Amino acid sequence: MSTTIHDLPSLGRARQLVDQDEVTLRTARLHGRGLLAVALKAALWALKPGGRLRIVDDATGSAEALHLQIKHLCESDAVLCRTEDGSLELRRTASVLKAGWSAGVVFSGRESEVGQLRACLKGLRAQPELSAARGGEIVVCGPRRDLAFLREFPEVRYVEFEMPPGRVMIARKKNALMRALANPRMAVLHTRVVLEPGALAAVPREFDLCSPNTAVVDGGRRIPYLSLCATPSPQPGRTPYDASHMMRGAKGGDPLELYDRGTLFIDGGAFFVTKRVHEACALDDSVAWLEGEDIEWCVRAQAQGFLVELARGAGALSQTNKLPSRPRSGLARAWAALKTAPAALRLSR
Repeated sequence: MSTTIHDLPSLGRARQLVDQDEVTLRTARLHGRGLLAVALKAALWALKPGGRLRIVDDATGSAEALHLQIKHLCESDAVLCRTEDGSLELRRTASVLKAGWSAGVVFSGRESEVGQLRACLKGLRAQPELSAARGGEIVVCGPRRDLAFLREFPEVRYVEFEMPPGRVMIARKKNALMRALANPRMAVLHTRVVLEPGALAAVPREFDLCSPNTAVVDGGRRIPYLSLCATPSPQPGRTPYDASHMMRGAKGGDPLELYDRGTLFIDGGAFFVTKRVHEACALDDSVAWLEGEDIEWCVRAQAQGFLVELARGAGALSQTNKLPSRPRSGLARAWAALKTAPAALRLSR
């Protein structure tokens, strides 16, 4: 079996391919859109161990960037060699990521959050990959408290974490939760996020760090919510969330449209990550809630050669909504402000 990756549609399809004998990657339509890293990873993950990736570098001025990307992203998973015609070829040496899913839920312990937690756990229970029969597990992480509400979920394990006083050290809590999970693939959720049926089955077989395709119901309509984002300002604590690009603005709902719009990150409210990635690049324990812990983590993960992406077919629904109904232009915001201004102000000259 073989395939070619040469544009956005073929790259999107490649994320669902597995056990290919050969993949050909043509760079011309991908290099200028910031997609070389995605294409290289997708091509390698589409191969079976021992499979070959042939790279046809037909993009102008991409040779240096291509060689740097190969070294950065593929060095530990493939062997690089040159063919007789001078093109580059990689042979996959890495084994396929072992089977097995764990899910962890971040719980504040507040009684007002128990209803959301129940809905979240029901969504996880509906994922066959998390059943005991398939070696799965579901873990809730929160403070010491009465756990009577978990009686209807006897399969769920509770891990205690006491938040220190002061800043909300959410990264430290998520790290503790992920260290308590056993399987090579991990789903980490805040209680507000409910995975839809088939969500884990839709996650690509191999990945590093990705987001479910989260939506929210607003005014009776299902619209994209916080998931994969791109920000022009990746410094923790200085993140202009209102200027970030989100899936709500991605053309055709294609996450690949975001890759040339800034530094990519996935919202910390719901993500999938491998045990390997977390062990090599954990969240920073010193970064607190509302200080951009998800952005800081994704920046370091990408610097270490891991891919940040969105699992487009893995649906999820947020039970809360903290975003405006739809992005508004500067003119629309000015008009809204004018309509709500005092009458005397509107009539002044």
